Amino acid sequence: MRNFTLTHLTYAGSGKPTAQVIFSPTFTLIYGSSDTGKTFIVNSIDYMLGGHVAPSIPRARGYSQILLGLQLSDGSPVTLVRRPGSNRIHVHHADLRDLAHAPADTVLSARRTRSGHDISHRLLSYLGMEGSYIRTSEEGNTDILKITDLAHLSLVTDSRMVSSTPPSQRVRNSTAKTISRSVMRLLLTGEEEPPASRVPNAAQRRVQRGQISLIDQLVIELTAKLTAQENESELGRRLSRLNGTLEELTRSLREETSRQTETVAARTQLAAAQSEIATRLGEISDLLGRFGILRQQYESDLARLEMVSEAGNLLGYFQVGRCVFCGADPEHQHPQHGIEESTHLHDAVIAENSKTHALLADLKLTIADLETQREELTQRYALALSHSQELDLAIERLEAGLLPVNARLDQVLTERSEVERNLEVLARIGELDERRTELVSTGALPSKRSEPFTPARAVTSFDAVLQRTLDAWHVPDTANASYDPYGGDIRAGGSFRADRGAGMRALLHAAFSTALARYCLDRELPHPGFIVFDSPLVTYREPDHDEDDYIPPDVNDHFYRHFLDFPCQTIIVENSAPPPDVVEQAHVIHFRRGSNRRAGFFPPLDDDHEADDAGTTEETHPRLE
Repeated sequence: MRNFTLTHLTYAGSGKPTAQVIFSPTFTLIYGSSDTGKTFIVNSIDYMLGGHVAPSIPRARGYSQILLGLQLSDGSPVTLVRRPGSNRIHVHHADLRDLAHAPADTVLSARRTRSGHDISHRLLSYLGMEGSYIRTSEEGNTDILKITDLAHLSLVTDSRMVSSTPPSQRVRNSTAKTISRSVMRLLLTGEEEPPASRVPNAAQRRVQRGQISLIDQLVIELTAKLTAQENESELGRRLSRLNGTLEELTRSLREETSRQTETVAARTQLAAAQSEIATRLGEISDLLGRFGILRQQYESDLARLEMVSEAGNLLGYFQVGRCVFCGADPEHQHPQHGIEESTHLHDAVIAENSKTHALLADLKLTIADLETQREELTQRYALALSHSQELDLAIERLEAGLLPVNARLDQVLTERSEVERNLEVLARIGELDERRTELVSTGALPSKRSEPFTPARAVTSFDAVLQRTLDAWHVPDTANASYDPYGGDIRAGGSFRADRGAGMRALLHAAFSTALARYCLDRELPHPGFIVFDSPLVTYREPDHDEDDYIPPDVNDHFYRHFLDFPCQTIIVENSAPPPDVVEQAHVIHFRRGSNRRAGFFPPLDDDHEADDAGTTEETHPRLE
């Protein structure tokens, strides 16, 4: 994109000390007390860019040349030299900063000429806008764009800053209103006005006007459905960011879900193992219960055998009569009968006792082994239970961690759907705008029409930039800021700029020019490449001023800081001091009367003061290149 920056403004004269200010390619602030030449600097720049009224103050008498330095987009230097009151401007393809004596490379007229040999054509050629047409009347007349039609949008004097004239217009009249609409359309869309040509007949125009009215109504209805003030590019970038966020959330959700699935599977396997252990513990407990009863039975049998053995001996030896062992009567018993029977019984008891002891020993070994198994299984069950509790807590944590991810995922999906709907609406509006442009270009409107058409999506995009600018400055009561492409004024906080107080009018005018510069530069649309403001922070109030026009003190700081990283060369002339961080980062020139610092644009007349000021110019900061 082609543009140029201002490098310096110099007043030179034979026998006069040079008066000069050097501009940073980024941000230059000139502030100080009144009557020090600040406004004179802005008016001089305006004059050198094709203005017709030469700035005049008593201190400027005797200066014969005004030099304005430019740097083109390719880095080439250009110096414009003009004598105050002259209609001729000398163009030097060099960086001159003192009284010029060498012949000029080109001498141009300050006023427009038929041949195009004028400063307007030359400056527009630097911008790549020479030969562009704009509408000059409601009847459909067109003319070549002039630099004065464009410069007032970038250079705002103090009188225009607070004027109730719409910021898009240089003066207030019907012709200027038509021209300003056409120029704004050129800047917002990059489309110039086609030269006047033959139009369709009345019947064809009636049909086409009906189509245009229908398209306008559809555009209004579609615009009402938009839920954001972003343009297609901004929405596309937001959609791309949302898709990236969605991929990250999906990947995170997939990872968390995978971990949750693995944890649940481990918990399920552990639950199965716990069930097997519990089943085995139940079986062992049942066996131990039965073996305990059997053990008691064995021990009882051993006790009875011992008792039988003892009782048999006793009964066999001392009892007379029928044999207690075999039941034989005395007459059938031989002499050793009792002893033999007792011996046989004793042997039988011993044999049974040995057998029972052997069975009991085996049973005890079995019981001991089962108790060992039960102890091991009990420990394993306790460990499994502890691990289960840990897995349960881990599952709960994973589920709790998935909640915000799912909530964010739902939010991103909702936002993406909204962006896609807005993109669809904007695409439809774009199609309708193109169709309307086709109808207009074929002469659908009669030769006399109320206003040129600016596409709704371009106005909506510019409105978004304007609102962001006011928000960045923290200007109160400026919600829903918008530009009226028909009236040329801007509305903010429910009121037009013309209906606000002087201080708010100045801020809104500055915001309009600032937003226009950013809009054009961001989209590589035509723009001079610089903005110059005279007293944008004026806080004029009548004695009975309305509190609605009150400007908070922090607006001053946010206003200045906004231009530290602004993509356009900015030159501001103000009375108020900037915050310290702006002084450190910007190129600041402070005019102070009654000090040994710089007293104003022109060097002091007093010789002593001139000596004091000889080595004092601007405060140089890192941003000055």
